[in-house]
Amino acid sequence: MVKANYYHGNIIMLRIFWIFLFINIVAVIVFGGPYFWNLLLMMLIEMAILLLVNYFMGNPKHASSNEEATLETVLGELDIVTWSSEPGKNKFFISAGIEQIAGYSAKDFIKRPELFRKIVHPYDLFRVRESENELLAGKKSIIEYRILMPNSETKWINNMAVPLKDRSGRVFRLDGIIIDVTREKESEEKMTRMALYDTLTGLPNRSMFEKYFTYFVARNKHMPQKMAVVFIDLDSFKVVNDTFGHDKGDLLLKEVTGRLKNIFRGTDLLSRLGGDEFVALLTRITKESLIIVSERILAALSEPFVIDGHELVIGASIGISVSPDDGEDLETLVRNADQAMYGAKAKGKNTYQFYKGSLWG
Repeated sequence: MVKANYYHGNIIMLRIFWIFLFINIVAVIVFGGPYFWNLLLMMLIEMAILLLVNYFMGNPKHASSNEEATLETVLGELDIVTWSSEPGKNKFFISAGIEQIAGYSAKDFIKRPELFRKIVHPYDLFRVRESENELLAGKKSIIEYRILMPNSETKWINNMAVPLKDRSGRVFRLDGIIIDVTREKESEEKMTRMALYDTLTGLPNRSMFEKYFTYFVARNKHMPQKMAVVFIDLDSFKVVNDTFGHDKGDLLLKEVTGRLKNIFRGTDLLSRLGGDEFVALLTRITKESLIIVSERILAALSEPFVIDGHELVIGASIGISVSPDDGEDLETLVRNADQAMYGAKAKGKNTYQFYKGSLWG
């Protein structure tokens, strides 16, 4: 029995070894450049860990109870969990390290195998079921998804599994490992947020604005409709910065953001281009709806702001371009809305103006 268990463990780790090797080699080839040495070092560390695990599992004479406990501790410290399941027999095994990751003990999962699926985040359940079907069909599976802990905290795991087949090709067992990748995901999400959102106001930045525009243009091919770019430039903001300093100016921008967000609909996208310039993309529009939105913006930003005891009065000049009348690409629409905004400033500020080429201008 012991030899059989080690045999199966050996098979598992050897398969996982080749999966890791393949993934890392591809990563090194694809990314290369500045990431080459980091990826290579990571690959060597992973290979060393897997070879160590394979050594203990593949050689029973070296696998004393103390060594097994040490290996279990090492895997637990690395947030790596091993699991095994026999489809149709309701048999399930998972290592003790799962408690540190999921908040449930290994005994909980062994007594209630269905718990393994119940902790899957509802948004990821469909993908997990697809992964299970692939395994039962005899295919390897590598999937990242979220799980819900007893305290409602969410974690990300990477579940890598391989099917074991008998001589007839029937899958009789599934073996895999689970790795906690929450920190990596959080770091990835933080980097994504920094790349797509303005750090000061939390609004989407120009990159996110461009992505949203591209998405809307693609959707617009099937459901044609007009859309508008509303360019908002704050009046007298430079005076605030020069008089009270940039710290007060930053606080003012946050307050401006709060007021603007209350004006636009959920289907609109408000973003900050930089400095005191904001731009919004509005869909399903009419001339009347754009006038109403513009007047609301002017009214909201004309009300005094109180920043650290100082009452600040600014305003805004607004330029509007409409697609497809004033352009079909984002660069043209923003440029024309910007030009219309300068026309509004020339008229005395704190007003709005449509681009002169627009049918509504």
